Amino acid sequence: MKPSPSAPMEIRDSFSQELRPGEVIGSTTEEGVVRLGVDEEAKISIEDGALRFAPLDTPGWGRQGVAYGPFARRAGLALAVFLLNGHNNSQTAEPGALPGRLLGGQSSRGTPLPFKVHYTAQPMRENLAVGWFDHPVPSQPLDSGQALVMQGHSHYNGRLCVAKQRGLHHLLLGVQNNPLYLISLLRERGVVYYGASLEGSRHLPALPKLRPLAIDPYNQPGPNLYAGIYQSILGEQGYRADTRVYGVRVADVPEWQGYGTALLFDPQPQLGRKAPLGEVWQLQGPGMLLHPPVPGGLFHLCLSAPASLIWRYHDPQHYLALELNAHEIRLKLQYGRRQAVLASEPYSAPPGQPHWLQVLDDGLALTLTLDGRPLFSEVPLLEPRLAQATGVGVVGQVTDLEVHPREVSLPAALELGGPWQAQGHQTVLVPHLSHPAEDSLVFWEPTLGQGRLSPAEGGLCIEAVEGVRSFYTVPWEEGALVDLEAEILPPGTHPKEGHQSCAGLCLWQDAQHYLVVALHLDDQVSLVTAALRFAGYEDPYDAVFSRVPDLLYHGVPVRLRVVCDGERFQVYLEGEPVLYRALRDIYPGAGRLLIRRVGLALSGFGRDTGSIFRSWLGRK
Repeated sequence: MKPSPSAPMEIRDSFSQELRPGEVIGSTTEEGVVRLGVDEEAKISIEDGALRFAPLDTPGWGRQGVAYGPFARRAGLALAVFLLNGHNNSQTAEPGALPGRLLGGQSSRGTPLPFKVHYTAQPMRENLAVGWFDHPVPSQPLDSGQALVMQGHSHYNGRLCVAKQRGLHHLLLGVQNNPLYLISLLRERGVVYYGASLEGSRHLPALPKLRPLAIDPYNQPGPNLYAGIYQSILGEQGYRADTRVYGVRVADVPEWQGYGTALLFDPQPQLGRKAPLGEVWQLQGPGMLLHPPVPGGLFHLCLSAPASLIWRYHDPQHYLALELNAHEIRLKLQYGRRQAVLASEPYSAPPGQPHWLQVLDDGLALTLTLDGRPLFSEVPLLEPRLAQATGVGVVGQVTDLEVHPREVSLPAALELGGPWQAQGHQTVLVPHLSHPAEDSLVFWEPTLGQGRLSPAEGGLCIEAVEGVRSFYTVPWEEGALVDLEAEILPPGTHPKEGHQSCAGLCLWQDAQHYLVVALHLDDQVSLVTAALRFAGYEDPYDAVFSRVPDLLYHGVPVRLRVVCDGERFQVYLEGEPVLYRALRDIYPGAGRLLIRRVGLALSGFGRDTGSIFRSWLGRK
């Protein structure tokens, strides 16, 4: 069908007008564009300048989402969405209910009561889809769209994927619960995807830079498309958190038409022929090569065995190569006179069968997929050598080669603002935690719970009853930015020893208003958690958390940092941002936290068997 006369050419939605749950679908943007989609349970609202998706009672696709359109397919049309997913690892829930509402709770002292969850796990691996779809209410967005998709994982915090015309392809593993800026760009043939997040994020750059993430070389059937954001589930084993969408933009990006941000492109590489985008293919060392001006970060090509992709090429003695032959796939490093096979796995397919290969290379980590399936390991391969080498080459049967840089700049047409990220610049507190016990007890004031502060090897520890919170604090200038950092040594040396840690930091207004951010480490999980008590209310299942299995270990000191302005907070572990929330994201309508004291804490979630606070720093 053709777009109706009222169909938008472009849209900008900044959610400036508040709407109650159930009123969003059918409402209009500031420019009069109708918001399409579905809100089966009346869980979508607009509050505090952002769209809000609350958890569904009955999870499933086709029940919750917002869409815009239809748009006529045209090269250079881009969808940009700035959002904070409720939980990147959302994947299980109890059917027909909000699990945990009737379990747990608070004691009269405001500490979390011990609880256990008994539920029937209903895995729904993919929880969020953002991109282009053939219908404003697709029943199965992953089958009828081209979109960036968040997928839950059994061990890591979540995996960013892309739903292509030929299935779901894996991209980035262990994406933390931070704001995301996601872009899907239409081309004459296919879609290119980009992403950004916070400064210091492991996988994605901070705005105004974007990382090219994936290429789908095929078009979605039909002339018209809808830009959509769809949620299937919000929650993990009873815990739940709302998704917040801060802005949506659909606009033409003239500078990204044609080859867009590509460094080079050639549908049929041939020796001695000039690439449509790039120079003349020349034979050098291991194969035909080109030399783009900067290192490639996204490589996408079709190849049939035997064939190879060569990149990070510096000279005939220094390069990386992915080789596909009749029986094996190998990742090889040529480094001087040494040649090493970094990874390999068996390969079996009919002769001449084509495969789509994609390589993501940020200069340190490599993520390789063949037809969307991770090669060698689902965990990225660390390889820092030859990171600045720019040469790209091919050997054998290769078509549709396309290379993009590691980072590109955000076009002005797609700007939607940026995430909050602050830091303290003035050091105001540097207590020495290894002082004698009497000095420590004078400095740290018991503020909550019956825990006992005592000296420990190299610092202090808090001894408390399991399931009961304990805070020791010092005064803080009310209204000043809080930037706290502590080095914490979790107990034990091995997960099987039964040691646990729930040590962390607290930001205190009074007994009815405070935030506690802590580690949660035991035999099974490695988490950073944040729990908010506001106006005397707290539900344990409203705690927010991120999985950090490759940052938090038994017996290894770790730096936990919290930055908070009273309305929003950002959590870092070993300098990496791992968790972000505004207080209103947790409890709608929550006011500002007037932070008057800060200090050491045990969260009360589980028990602590001897975590040691080894250093502590406060900045404003």
